[in-house]
Amino acid sequence: MLTRTMIIAPLWALSSVLFLTDFCAGADIITDIADDKCRSLTSCSSCLDKPDCTWCVTKSLCTKNHCGNDNIIFPKNVEALMSGKTFCPRVVESNPDLTFKSGKKDIISVKITQIYLYMAFTPWKCKINLNGKETIHPAVLIADSVYCESLELRNESENPFTEGSVTVLWDYNKAFDGSQRFKVCRCDLQPTCVACK
Repeated sequence: MLTRTMIIAPLWALSSVLFLTDFCAGADIITDIADDKCRSLTSCSSCLDKPDCTWCVTKSLCTKNHCGNDNIIFPKNVEALMSGKTFCPRVVESNPDLTFKSGKKDIISVKITQIYLYMAFTPWKCKINLNGKETIHPAVLIADSVYCESLELRNESENPFTEGSVTVLWDYNKAFDGSQRFKVCRCDLQPTCVACK
């Protein structure tokens, strides 16, 4: 036999809840976000430059201490287990002279740090900015490096080399801070380029 139970909350408890048009994930703190200036900041490091902002790692969101049950990174001035930019998920630019041969397929690897365990089980992607265009490619995380799927990098300019960058994305569209820069050489214009040997 099924019975119905009705829970009646006291009126004073309901009066403190604000209803929002913004999304709300499980266990989030419901609050008025209209005056939350932190939300306009899109990277962990820029977020933590502001003394009253915190970075919600799982949501990849800067907010005014409204992360709910998320992993929270506090600004350096706050005494907490995770405070300061050193805890930000970010790219470690390990090779500033990374160079590729134009027209050749290659795999780009990007070293990252502050990888939280749950990130490893999400899809990984590389956002490549080259020749003024952005493209997104599948990637895989192995240890502390992300390997972008093999792709053909092309220097479409009339210059001996062009510069590009790779941004690492996890969970489809959440970006690690920073990027790995690289160059693409045209061997017909610069035969001494290291990638042409």
